Amino acid sequence: MKSIKFIFCILVLAVIALVSCSDNNDVDLSNRKFVRIDQSSVYLTVGEKIKVTATVDEIAGGSYKLLWSVLDPNVATAENLDGNAGAITAITAGKTVIKVETVDKKLMYFADLTVTEGEKAVKVLTIGSGMANDATSNYLHDIAKNAGISLVIGNMYIEGASLEDHVKNIKDNQAVYQYNRIAVDGSSNTQSGQSLKSVIKSENWDYIAFEESLALAGRQEGYQTNLPQLVELVNSWATNPDVKYLLHQPWAYAKSATEDGFANYGRDQLKMYNAIVEAVWAAKESVQADVVPSGTAIQNGRTSYIGEEMLQDASHLNANTAKFAAACTWFEALFGQNEVSYSPDNLINYDAKLAKAAAHNAIVDSRTVTELVEYKESPARVYIDFGPIESPAPFNNYRFPGDPALENLKDDKGNTTPFCLQVEKGFTGTLERGLENTLGFPKSASEDMFFSDGIAIPVSSFRMSGLTKGEKYTFTFYGHINDNNTQTEYRVIGANEGSAYLVNDFNPDRVAAVKGIEPAEDGTICIELQPGPDNTQWAKFFGINVMVVMPEGN
Repeated sequence: MKSIKFIFCILVLAVIALVSCSDNNDVDLSNRKFVRIDQSSVYLTVGEKIKVTATVDEIAGGSYKLLWSVLDPNVATAENLDGNAGAITAITAGKTVIKVETVDKKLMYFADLTVTEGEKAVKVLTIGSGMANDATSNYLHDIAKNAGISLVIGNMYIEGASLEDHVKNIKDNQAVYQYNRIAVDGSSNTQSGQSLKSVIKSENWDYIAFEESLALAGRQEGYQTNLPQLVELVNSWATNPDVKYLLHQPWAYAKSATEDGFANYGRDQLKMYNAIVEAVWAAKESVQADVVPSGTAIQNGRTSYIGEEMLQDASHLNANTAKFAAACTWFEALFGQNEVSYSPDNLINYDAKLAKAAAHNAIVDSRTVTELVEYKESPARVYIDFGPIESPAPFNNYRFPGDPALENLKDDKGNTTPFCLQVEKGFTGTLERGLENTLGFPKSASEDMFFSDGIAIPVSSFRMSGLTKGEKYTFTFYGHINDNNTQTEYRVIGANEGSAYLVNDFNPDRVAAVKGIEPAEDGTICIELQPGPDNTQWAKFFGINVMVVMPEGN
């Protein structure tokens, strides 16, 4: 009996305690009301504008009206945006404080703001399937730098990803993207396993571009169903209140493509191009975005002598002319400048002009193919392959350094020239490594080479004769070796001289060019090879697989 009374008393006390606790919780919840700025510190350059956001409690937060301000209005200004956001615009260099508060002044929060001097960089982010990375990662930064524009380029992509894939990845918070970022100084960094949310919030992007996968690029339903969702989701994370959205217009598959997606267009390249144009421009109207017509620039380029070699395979741009054309298209679309003055060192002037023409005509008439009439015929080039494995015409084959001079070299049109090439300062020998290239050369051109160990032979050279006095020539060099730190300097000496450097390490697609060289009085030019200044290979290895010589004409 005693035990029953004891248990009863314990139960009564427990109930009293629970009621007491419940009463205490119901008394006052005001200590749980709050407003907090999501960014603890904000850093801007003069002229930059950023969207800051606040988090509010769930009790009455939906009814709060927030006001944004800056303690020192000489440093920056603030304006209220929809929702719990404000826009901060940097005016002059200095430090101050951002404040957000409720209209009744009962709740407030602060964040540090630092504004620094310096040129504001334009920041461009692409989200796609890898084609925009092809178009922007090689030359766009250099074009902008030459024009005096600071540029940051970010490319987020999954090979072959569709707009639908991007929407799903956002909703599932998937960190599955390759992220290639090119900084203001031109340095490049690639990271894998990135999420769209983290990268979008990491920079104050001025432009964010979207692209559909190549297989679906000409199908309107994908744009209409997924693009508005994607823009809405991305916009919720974008920190720039003035961010502009773009659509990257892809190019059509190569005519020889065997990809399943090409069947969507009857395996007809022009039919695919027209379908892409129609789909992209319809999508442009639905989300109020501007179009970067890279696909039209590439189709324009296909009307030139380059033809199908604008692509290195079924879908990826070739390493030089096509990528430069796409980059020029991006530059004109972003900055509205009608002419790109920059020309890359690894393109002959003729091909650089061709690429610029393809791009500019795409900007002027974005939905129509423009025939590049002036570029139907290529200037004659002389191709020389170095190494024992012979390449077919148009290559002239210099098999071993000890062979007699190559006389009356033939150009790529089959014409015999007066050019003669011979080794002057010897090489260590030849190498055969079986390496591939994506430049359109046969494999036989990239799998063998002349080489020297620079410690034993610091300089090797050729002498070329039979050139026309007063004519200017471009010399393009290609080297490929499965080794590290093998930078080679190619110096061309005639009445004037010039140099180019090429990192030959694992090189399927890079070339170096020396332009505007006139022969000496006797019509000769000397071509010297030696380790470049960044060559740290243990034997100072340097070499050459291919040389291309072209008169520049007018």
